[in-house]
Amino acid sequence: MRALLCCIAACLLPACASFQQPGEALGARLGPDSRYVHTRSGRAIYTEVRGPAEGTATPVLLVHGFASNHDVWRPLEPALRERRRTINVDLPGFGWSSRTDGDYSPAALASDLVDVLDAVGTTGPVDVVAHSWGSSVSLALALDHPDRVRRVVLVGAWIYDEQIPPFFRWARLPGVGEMLFSGFYHERPDERFPLAFEDPSVVSQELVDAIERSFDRPGTSRAALAAARGQCFLQLQTRYRTVTQPFLLLWGAEDHVALLRHGQRLAREIPDARLTVVPAVGHFPMIEAAGVTRREVLSFLDGSPR
Repeated sequence: MRALLCCIAACLLPACASFQQPGEALGARLGPDSRYVHTRSGRAIYTEVRGPAEGTATPVLLVHGFASNHDVWRPLEPALRERRRTINVDLPGFGWSSRTDGDYSPAALASDLVDVLDAVGTTGPVDVVAHSWGSSVSLALALDHPDRVRRVVLVGAWIYDEQIPPFFRWARLPGVGEMLFSGFYHERPDERFPLAFEDPSVVSQELVDAIERSFDRPGTSRAALAAARGQCFLQLQTRYRTVTQPFLLLWGAEDHVALLRHGQRLAREIPDARLTVVPAVGHFPMIEAAGVTRREVLSFLDGSPR
């Protein structure tokens, strides 16, 4: 089967999508609160910075998940910026950020986030709020750059090798991944995205449209493939027991993307972790249970007792 797939893929490779090419624009309209940060890896990361420039509250870095973008934090970010500076990014390959060739491992993307923090003038520690695959990047940030991270919230974390689906494992094969992502990555996001919710009616058409538009930008499927191939968690997950920061693990009880048992496992492995389960909610508690998410996140970041 592997040989057959590789043979078919080799025949189809000329039609496969490429990375974003020099001179290809993504079409972002930058405003007073948004900018591109050019990292040492050569990437351009779309970044929105809002809230008070100075204050006693620790700034918050917001990190989205796979096939998503900074828009998923719209229900939460305004509450955070009332007292804190918020730094809301599109990870490389998604949203308005560049879709160029390179290393998409959690460690490499964590290094990009350090460059973002430096560029926006946040040189001290930040609190991190991350979702799904963005949780692996945030764990790498906390492990490799512990002086830059104070507290961490992981929502429906995607951080274990056993969570990787067969589609992504097949995509690691040369040629096969190009064929799979060119053929299927763009297929019907308006139908696939609501499947991650217990109550699909809460998904706004505005959010679906934003995600669909992001799929049409140059280099999208090739960068998404690189990000999928970068999800090699075996070495990273052996280090979770060594993190020193306090963690809040926020999980939807009906999350069928990142199963609750993975949250329970992570809560056992991280020395200082609190698992909060939100009933009747799927993979996006910050959208499906926005009020509960705001309350839990703000209480944890403010250091309220358990």
